[in-house]
Amino acid sequence: MLEVIKYQLKNRKNTIVFLLSVFGALNLIAWGLEAFKILQGDTLRITAVGFWIPLAMAAQGVTTVVMFFLCSSGHAKSLLYKDTSYLWLSVPRRGWEILGGRFIAGAVEFLAYAVPVAVFMSIHGAMGAWATSPASGGGMGFFGALGYMYRQVFVVNFVPLVQITLIGLLAFMTSGFILTFAIVASRSFVRNRGAATAASIALFVLVSNWSMRLGTLASERLGWIFPIRLSLEGPMLRSSNLTVNGSPLTNTVDVPIAALLFMAVLACGLFAAASWLMEKKVEV
Repeated sequence: MLEVIKYQLKNRKNTIVFLLSVFGALNLIAWGLEAFKILQGDTLRITAVGFWIPLAMAAQGVTTVVMFFLCSSGHAKSLLYKDTSYLWLSVPRRGWEILGGRFIAGAVEFLAYAVPVAVFMSIHGAMGAWATSPASGGGMGFFGALGYMYRQVFVVNFVPLVQITLIGLLAFMTSGFILTFAIVASRSFVRNRGAATAASIALFVLVSNWSMRLGTLASERLGWIFPIRLSLEGPMLRSSNLTVNGSPLTNTVDVPIAALLFMAVLACGLFAAASWLMEKKVEV
């Protein structure tokens, strides 16, 4: 499996570098223009650079969402529909090794997108705080706002951050395994590429939707609800009068545990089925 991971990451390296370069270039242009406007004191007409900021954020946001599904499935579609597909199926590896190795490589690739995008987004947020509350006017300024945001995420909400990260990993795994099964199953039984693609999308939506519904219903009936408590505190919060009797503003997000467990078990079963189909039914 290690060889599969190494080969897949090597194969995806140029795409990763290209996309991150595009993200970096768009954000650098937006930051440069925005900083220039702020230093000129033109904070009220910051919309003059409004084209580049939405463009940078939309490009990296949409791409990250698309890559979430492509990477979680281990780029199964390219595995089964490219002209070199027969090379993967001819290597002396079991189906679960190929799919599992590509899934792990996909997780690494997605992190390569998600972490820089999160940093880029936080800088945009700090830029916005700098524009509306410059340090020269008694505000937090750029670095103060950036430090404030990172403190809220990594210090004040460290435990919720760990919880959300684990849930995110579980969502990445379940989405990937269900999508992998949908693609492999459609490729096994539907010969037309267009029809197979449509069938895989329909199967993914159907399985994901009904499994989440059943899991959520079970969570409500059994009372298996896990609360994630988010807090917000600090000078920015106090100045906005969002505290309650001097205490930090808190919010609770209820997570249906049964839904997550149900989808995880189902996804593992579908991954095993996809691995079997890879070995027995897929022909290229």
